[in-house]
Formats: sequence, C-alpha cells, structure tokens
Amino acid sequence: MLLASLNLIAIFVVVLNISTNHNQVQLTSTDNTDYHNFINPELALLILKELDIPNNPYPHQTPNAVYLGMKRDSNYCDRVRKHFVYNPHYIFEETNFFCTYFHHEFVKSQVVPAIGNDILKHVTPGLPKAIKDTPTYDLPVNVTALWTKKVLEGTYFESGKEIVCLTQSSNHIAGISVLSRKDQVARSVYNYTKRFQDKPQCFDDSKFFPKTWNLDDPEQCREWFNVINSEKYQEEKKKKIIVYIRKIGAGSHKGEGVEPVHEEEEKALRQKYDNGNKCGSVKNTYIVQYYIHNPLLVMGHKFDFRVYMMIASTDPLIAYYHDGFLRVSLFEYDVSKNEKGMHLTNTAQSKKAIEKAKDSGMNETELMNFQMWNYTRLADYLIAEKMITSRDWLDEYLRPALMNAMQHLIRMTQFNYFRHSAHWEFFGVDFMLDQDLNLWFIECNSVPALEATNKEKEAFLMKLLKDQFEIVNGLLRSRIKRVINYVNMLIKNGLVRVISNEDGNTRIELDRYAQRRKEFADLIKNRFEEEFEVSSDNEWYKIIDESVEGLGRYNGNIGIECFD
Repeated sequence: MLLASLNLIAIFVVVLNISTNHNQVQLTSTDNTDYHNFINPELALLILKELDIPNNPYPHQTPNAVYLGMKRDSNYCDRVRKHFVYNPHYIFEETNFFCTYFHHEFVKSQVVPAIGNDILKHVTPGLPKAIKDTPTYDLPVNVTALWTKKVLEGTYFESGKEIVCLTQSSNHIAGISVLSRKDQVARSVYNYTKRFQDKPQCFDDSKFFPKTWNLDDPEQCREWFNVINSEKYQEEKKKKIIVYIRKIGAGSHKGEGVEPVHEEEEKALRQKYDNGNKCGSVKNTYIVQYYIHNPLLVMGHKFDFRVYMMIASTDPLIAYYHDGFLRVSLFEYDVSKNEKGMHLTNTAQSKKAIEKAKDSGMNETELMNFQMWNYTRLADYLIAEKMITSRDWLDEYLRPALMNAMQHLIRMTQFNYFRHSAHWEFFGVDFMLDQDLNLWFIECNSVPALEATNKEKEAFLMKLLKDQFEIVNGLLRSRIKRVINYVNMLIKNGLVRVISNEDGNTRIELDRYAQRRKEFADLIKNRFEEEFEVSSDNEWYKIIDESVEGLGRYNGNIGIECFD
C-alpha cells in the first residue's frame, strides 16, 4: 500500500507558489480532495517526521520536576503525530482542553465545558501533594488546547517533544515577561522613547506612561533621590500630597506591593536606600512612578479601565483588542487618605473593601455592580457632566486611543517574543483617564483574573473567551489544513521516495529536502484559511497583523516612517 501510493496517477494540478511578499506557501487544487484526511496516513507519518522539527524556546532546566502528577514522555509528540495522521478529523471538530485552573474557578467550571472538552478534569492545583509530586497521568494525545496558569514548557516539559506538538496551541509566549513585568515594561518604554526621540510623530511618551524610575538601575535610582531631595519636590508635595507611587516590578498581582508614596512610605524608601547612597546595592525590583494627581472621577470615585488584549500569534505577529470595563473604587476619592482601596481599583482590592464600604447603604451585590461600569455608562455620565457631547466619543476617541496604546506596547516589547505559530497569550491591560481625558497606560497583566463577580460580568467574560478560542482554533485549523494539503501534494506528485533498508526498516527521501523544509515552515506560519475566518459577531478587533504590507499592518494608526 505504501509503495503503491507513490504511483498514483496525478488526477489534479497543484500549483505551489512561494509568495515573495508574504513568504507563504499557497496550494491550489483543481479537484475536491478532502483536506480532513491524509491519502496515505502511513507515508504521511514518515513525511511529517522529516518536516515537523521541534523549535524549542524553553531549554529544559529541571529534569526531575513534576507538575500535577503529569508524566514526562520524550515520545509524546511522536504519539500525537501518529494519532493525528490516522484521525485528523478531531482537529476540525473538537476543542480538547488541558486546563489547570481550579475546579471552582469560572474558567474550568463554566467556560471550558461551554467551548469544548476538559480532557483531564481531575487535574487541578487542588490535588493532594502526594499526587502532585508523583508522575501518574499521561497527557492524552488528542489535546488541542493548553490553557494553563503556569508556563509548563521548560520547567516541566520539553516543548515540541513532550508538549506543544504540531496539533496543539499553548497560551503562553516565551519572553513575554518584558510585557507583563512592571520593571521590564518601564525599561521598554524608556528604550522605545529614545528610539523615536527624533520622530515625535511616532511616539509621545508624555501622554502614554507616567514617568517611571527603576530603582534597581543605579543611575535611575540616584536620579529619583536627587528629585525628592530637591526643593521643587517639597513644593510639589504641598500641592499634590502624593507625588509618586511605588510598585514591585515583578511577581506581584492584584494590587500587592503597590503603595502610594505618602510620608510613611517615603521615609521607608529613604531608609532602605540610605537616601540614595545605597542605589545599586539594594536588591529588589522596585519602580517608582508619578502618581496621576488629577484622575478623572465618576461620582467622586477613582477608577481605571481593565481592557483585554490577545497576542494571537508571534509568527507572524497578530494581535487583538477587546473592550473591557471600568473598575471603580468603592470609596470616595480623597488623596490625603491612606486607605489602599481608595487609590487602587482592581477587583481584589475591592473585594477586601466590601465590608468597609457597606456603610454606604448598598448591599454586597449592589457594591459589586457599582464597582464595574461599562463604556456606555461612562459616556452617559460624562455627557451629563458636560465633559463630552455624545456617545460617539467612545468610537472617535476612547477605543482608538486604547488600541493605539496597545499597538505601541507590543511594538516596544515584541523583539523579546519567541516566534512560534502555536503560542499565544491573553492579557488584562490597565489604563486611566485624567481630568483632561488624557489616556495613561498603567500596567499589563498576564493570566488576568477571570471572575464572574456579577451576572453582567459573567456574560461578558463568557462571550469574550468563546470569541478568543474561535480565533485560536481558527489559526490552528488553518495551519493543519495546509499541512494535510501539502503532505498530500507531495505524495500525489511523487516528490517522496520510500527506501527499505536491508534490516527491514523503512525511510524516505524528499525531493529537494531543504526546499521542502522551508516550504513547510512557511505554511505553518499563521494566517486564516477562508473557512476558518473570524465570524462577524466576534468582538475581538485586530490591531496588528505583520503579514500585511503598508499602513494596514497597524490599521493606519502608525506611519510607515515609524515601522523600523
């Protein structure tokens, strides 16, 4: 059967075209071959072993590490490949999750069952320690989507061999800490600003990110202490009360490690750094940045935006924006007070503030509903306050400003991302408006909290996440369609020879092997095939597509002269 397949009469014409503009392999067939199947699975398996070469961004560092009782198997991706060539239909018909959220969490209890199948339902961080530390479970070969809080590649598994195989997507990108760590993103803004210092039309940092100092950088550390030791700072403090806010640059979430630099905090920092004399010798990741002293308030309460961003692909770079919501503090704003929930508006801080805020007369449900506003509610409030004239402000200013800020955020950090078609990541990005309606980027969070704190948020998150996996699955299925078509083309056109050795083993030779490797690498670069295009009611909005030439790459928001 294997040899016979090589003698098939070509009943169709295949045009193989390497586009010089898009670096893509395009396959066009005159017949109606079903791309859901390999015409010869046994031969297809041999071909894919030659072409599907692991590209591992995570060198394995801890060979004895065990995660949630999962076994390591150096032949796992070989087994996945074999299952795939004989049963390719599941890629196009199923979404099979390996999800490591807790059972009680919204993602695992509601979202995953609504989208697909939870292949290992019992595997969660809540397992007893003895089970977690003992290799017990095999990762099923039909997993298509890895949705995990932790990065499994590198620490626990070897990418391309033990996990993240050809037919899988993974929700983490190597090198992404440059975007999600507060200290590294501050450094990225600093470098990006220098990059375009002679092209102010490309980027204006004075209206993007509050001026920030990395205290682990000796020069920036000394510069900040020189500032706070000046008479100008003492005068500024009299007017503003709080001039700076201190944050931990890495490893903190949900408002942890964030402190307004009031008198007590300032004293502690002066003592820790010996008023600047110990800059360079203190080991931490502290950053200090200007506190936005004139925040826009709603009903006297401070708020920020939690907006969503997805890097759907790094090969090529494709990114999306999604509307978010306002997170409103449950306390009326008073800059002179030290109540943390007054200055920070994230959900975790608001939960802690519920009991303290109940004396407002609202019950817990009413308080949680007050804490989350949608864009329309904000626009109506600003219209009533005569700050804007219509809801058109949302589409004419707010959304474009949020999208453009995300575009710059990705551009200033993208050189650190590992380029791989299977990896994607989802972020919660925080912004603020000041009283002049200037938009300020605050921080970007990987693995953001996904909690259905009220019915409106539950419906919002469910739609957002379903739409997210329409994109992720669409790209995966597009890649796999091209893989099947390409392998079938090689077989039908006699571009592969089967050689049987004397020992009875079989190997193959591909015609123009180096060219085939390049063609395969090109065809698994991400782009949508027509049948897997995003539906019209999908609420994610594409903001970057580096496969597009010219201004369309950034939807016309960034000039060609800024592309370098």
